Amino acid sequence: MKSYILSAVVILLAITACNGTFQIGLEHSTSTPTSVVSPTTAATTPTPTPTSQAVATATPSAVNIVMTPGTTAGVVQGTVQPGQVMTYTLAAGQSQLMILMMDSPNNDVTLGVFEPNGSKLLDPANQWTRWEGLLPRTELYTIQVIGGAATENYTLTAKVAQQVKLGPGAGSITLNGTTVNGYVFSYAWSGNADQTLTATLNVPSSTAYIDIFGLATGSLLSSTAKANTWTGVLPQTQGYVIEVIPNNGQVVNYSLTLSAGPALGDIVFTPGSTAGVVQGRVQHGQVVTYTLAAGQSQPMILIMDSPNNDVTLGVSEPNGSKLLDPSNKLTHWQGLLPRTELYTIQVIGGATTENYTLTAKVAQQVSLSSGSVILNGTTVNGYVFSYGFNWNANQTLTATLNVPSTTAYLDIFGLATGSLLSSTANANTWTGVLPQTQDYVIEVIPNHGQVVNYSLTVSIH
Repeated sequence: MKSYILSAVVILLAITACNGTFQIGLEHSTSTPTSVVSPTTAATTPTPTPTSQAVATATPSAVNIVMTPGTTAGVVQGTVQPGQVMTYTLAAGQSQLMILMMDSPNNDVTLGVFEPNGSKLLDPANQWTRWEGLLPRTELYTIQVIGGAATENYTLTAKVAQQVKLGPGAGSITLNGTTVNGYVFSYAWSGNADQTLTATLNVPSSTAYIDIFGLATGSLLSSTAKANTWTGVLPQTQGYVIEVIPNNGQVVNYSLTLSAGPALGDIVFTPGSTAGVVQGRVQHGQVVTYTLAAGQSQPMILIMDSPNNDVTLGVSEPNGSKLLDPSNKLTHWQGLLPRTELYTIQVIGGATTENYTLTAKVAQQVSLSSGSVILNGTTVNGYVFSYGFNWNANQTLTATLNVPSTTAYLDIFGLATGSLLSSTANANTWTGVLPQTQDYVIEVIPNHGQVVNYSLTVSIH
């Protein structure tokens, strides 16, 4: 009789000890957490009464992982028996990045992750010791710790990274923070394939350093490098994590600057310009793809230069319609764009591996059916500036630049008929009768790439 009473008391104490939430130790770069709590098992065995009637048992609450304010990580430790399931819960938000890491001596204590409705984010049958993913909803997630072949101690590290936004495709942001209690701080950012990312920490690498990895592709900068800056091209469109790791568990006040440039395949014009130049290297028959955003009825001009003059062009719309069929093998193309959208430009390799230079221009459209207009501008970074007009056959055009031809000069052509005034003439004025109803382009070309403030007077009658 005494043994039954003693068993009941033990069970009552075990249940009482497991109720409630607690603050856990946080991830430390070198040491173990100071606050360690072991969760209860998922279920207990009913204790029979002297009359052999079954006694109802309570299922203990899961241990709730609560992160200390100012941190993004938590660490819990415990002991798990073979096949036993320990349960934790962790509250996190929609689209936040969760990272779970399980350490055990035999590396066979594994993980499961569930939503409150029972949906599996990580099926325990996978027997994974690490998991990372974007969370589908703001809710309380369940994390299972599943015992391996033997009774083992384990350490579960849970991170919920702070989301960072840099704007659509490119930008820069400075993040100020503190490694509270000397623990790692994690940031998450969605980057695109071929973007260039630069991450710079404003403290010496002997004080703190960074760790960078992609959710799908893995490490870009390992923490073992103990580096405080990194620049590289992103391998894939995915979520990326940048972590600030204090050296030897120091409390560090830091600034982390993240700068993301446009994808290498995107042609982005400097504000105030109408031209962009990209250079690259293409192998025989290889196709290199660029994209360029432009508006309806804007004239686009593409010029391809390569040593053998056999690297050629293709242009298409997002729906696949070809504005320039690559089979034409043209190195120069100009046309009026049908819609405001993102156009695809193909660079097709020739007979050998070659370097190439692609110049893309999208003229600024000017509405002038008759009369005169004065256009003031600056050749930003020494780039050509292009203007587009739609005029009728037999109209008389006069274009005059108010700077000496030694400073800047004009180039005038029709999209269909070609040159009216060649840039080789180095002229700053031209008058003539237009040969056809079509779109015309007038370009201001700075001599030797100068930055020139100019006025262009255009008269059409």
